Amino acid sequence: MLKKTDLSKEAQSANREECYACYRAKKNCLCGSIKPFSTRMRFVILMHTKEARRQKTGTARLAKLCLNNSELLIGTDFTLDERVNSLLRDPSYSPFVLYPGPKAVNFKTLGKELLPEGKTLLVFVIDGTWLCAKRLLNRSRNISALPRISFSRGYTSQFAIKKQPMEHCVSTIEALYYLCGEAEEAGYEKLGGRSGNLMDVFKKLVESQLGYSRGKGKRGSGLRS
Repeated sequence: MLKKTDLSKEAQSANREECYACYRAKKNCLCGSIKPFSTRMRFVILMHTKEARRQKTGTARLAKLCLNNSELLIGTDFTLDERVNSLLRDPSYSPFVLYPGPKAVNFKTLGKELLPEGKTLLVFVIDGTWLCAKRLLNRSRNISALPRISFSRGYTSQFAIKKQPMEHCVSTIEALYYLCGEAEEAGYEKLGGRSGNLMDVFKKLVESQLGYSRGKGKRGSGLRS
């Protein structure tokens, strides 16, 4: 017969079990809320190693699960990464990095010289804190050399559980949602509103973490990323 202390240890172990898809505790798994959809664009999410270690409130994995035409790679310098370089060499793609800057284009200014007819838009998305993202971009010479794509207008993050370093900063999943929206407005994508699936799961993430902060969860430290 199991002792009371043994039962307690089993319960604690169960609480610590993680979902290997969204990397959240199984009791807080959001995979059931995910509705995957396909895009014309191809996305490659480059997650900084430090961000990969802190997945309590990370949004990149959730975004990857929502987007059928996407993949996620982890590292700090992708200059010699064979997967990244094989995609960059693929003549069927026109590669960009999603990052703001004075020379960044958007779907209103994206011309045929940057996106020739018949080529697929390949978007590299950097995931991490603002400082880590900047370091990753600077170290990855193959990515930093790419033309930048950004938004035609400003957005405010709805990530209520995290303070953004600057007013224009948004989470990874929000950035992908806004980019898909602007691509659809420009006629590049025909998603029929399916990009809203990104925001739906994002809002459920925020709501669940706010529940912890209000004392509804067992731990009050649920706001860590």
